[in-house]
Amino acid sequence: MTTDNYYFLTNKDYPEVASAFAPDNIKLAHELIPKLAGAERLPFDLKLVKLSLGKNGLIKSNDLSGLNLIWLDLQPNSLVWPLMSEQLKNFVINNLTGKEYINWISTMITGGNEKRIYYIPRFERKLDVLDEKNTMYVKGTDHIIRPHFSLKKIKDLTIFHMPDSHDFWKIPSALYINETLRKGIIKEKFIGIGFEKVRVS
Repeated sequence: MTTDNYYFLTNKDYPEVASAFAPDNIKLAHELIPKLAGAERLPFDLKLVKLSLGKNGLIKSNDLSGLNLIWLDLQPNSLVWPLMSEQLKNFVINNLTGKEYINWISTMITGGNEKRIYYIPRFERKLDVLDEKNTMYVKGTDHIIRPHFSLKKIKDLTIFHMPDSHDFWKIPSALYINETLRKGIIKEKFIGIGFEKVRVS
């Protein structure tokens, strides 16, 4: 049974969190996308650091002690990409309809004395998902301020991206999911994931 509810997939807010950081010499995430065409793995590893909120902003520390949760199923990261545990990736794969056209890029994350493989979804096709009449754009451009999705266009999609005039849609920072996947994520008790309802008509 499906419903008309769809959600923006977010990292859950914690006062302190382990975030996976790329090496300092790595370019901005959107600049990496063309270089990752066809790649099955990121050409560098990520390292977990502790982020906490101080009086003057975020405090970054290599000391992960004191964190109740280190490995999250949706791991925050410096690239601001959806970085999924193997368990979450497999759960998503098992719920796809086949119309999403997703493949995966793996990466190694080091945290303390442990290493784990995580996965980034990459779309092979630019999906047509918007209700363009009700989507809010920057005046005179195709830059989206607030998306409004068309139920007719997304009803057969479990997970999807927001279109973009560049190739940012291939590895998007924002992912959207249907009600079925949201309920499954909650039922399976995946860690570190939040949901924000989006506009659909």
